[in-house]
Amino acid sequence: MSSTNGDQRQGGTSALSTHRPLEHDGAVIASARAAARSLSFAAPLHPILVHYTIALTSASLLFEVLGRVLHQPGLSLTGWWTLALGVAATVLTLATGVASRMSLDIGEGTARSYLRLHMALGPTFFGMLVAVAIWRGLLWRTEVPPGWWYLASLAVTSGVMAVQGYAGGELVYRWGAEVEGVVRGLRQRQATTPAPRWPPAPTRSTTRGTSP
Repeated sequence: MSSTNGDQRQGGTSALSTHRPLEHDGAVIASARAAARSLSFAAPLHPILVHYTIALTSASLLFEVLGRVLHQPGLSLTGWWTLALGVAATVLTLATGVASRMSLDIGEGTARSYLRLHMALGPTFFGMLVAVAIWRGLLWRTEVPPGWWYLASLAVTSGVMAVQGYAGGELVYRWGAEVEGVVRGLRQRQATTPAPRWPPAPTRSTTRGTSP
């Protein structure tokens, strides 16, 4: 007991030894096999698929700008196919988003305002994405390099996507929409464990004089 208290007094060096096992539905997870058995494949798909929409659309804009500035048709072509994949991914993202909305029960308040914004921008963004994809497809078919007007349209589309993504992030990370067990918390460290001091307190060896 005295050694534990001594470790806590010396800058919280015993903090790592006070971790508690994770819990799942009241059962302690103490091994890899128990963790594997606790996996659930019924997680909402919308937060997963939305990453593909964001990554592919943003990558398309990046490739198109680099292709235009560096005069590299290969980069522009990559931007076109990346955008096409982004449209395909967004179809699934939109469908799973509607399914997620049907399972949400959010009362009036700030969270519902973010939900309204997120739902309103969803079809708006998808319509803009399809429009620029058709535009880009016509340019590809006629072998005309994309101009600055197209790049500006794609940038505005990406901006709408960013605003919608922020609203969705607020729903998940601030209010815990569709987060299972959000009230439980992950109690990995005891609340009584003191945090390490910074800067660390000087030890006895460093306070002694160095002169003979």
